[in-house]
Amino acid sequence: MSEPELLDPEEKLRQLKLGIREVAHDISNPLGVLRMAAYYLQNGKPDKAKQDHYLGVITETVEKIEKSLQKLRSMTDKGAAEKQAPEKTA
Repeated sequence: MSEPELLDPEEKLRQLKLGIREVAHDISNPLGVLRMAAYYLQNGKPDKAKQDHYLGVITETVEKIEKSLQKLRSMTDKGAAEKQAPEKTA
């Protein structure tokens, strides 16, 4: 049996909630950065160097969000793979 199968339902739920909380945090913080960069681009009248800086911040932040989403997908893919994988016998 794999480790998740050994956990009781309450422990599985607790771990799921922790994972969701972590991913939500990993996404919400970068969204604040995007909001700030967009605000400065719209309202700050930045020079070319500042525009380039904020656009770089936006690009890096989108990449962080993509990584968080990949992590979330891998969590769900792992669970689906465990359900489909045949049980190993000793």
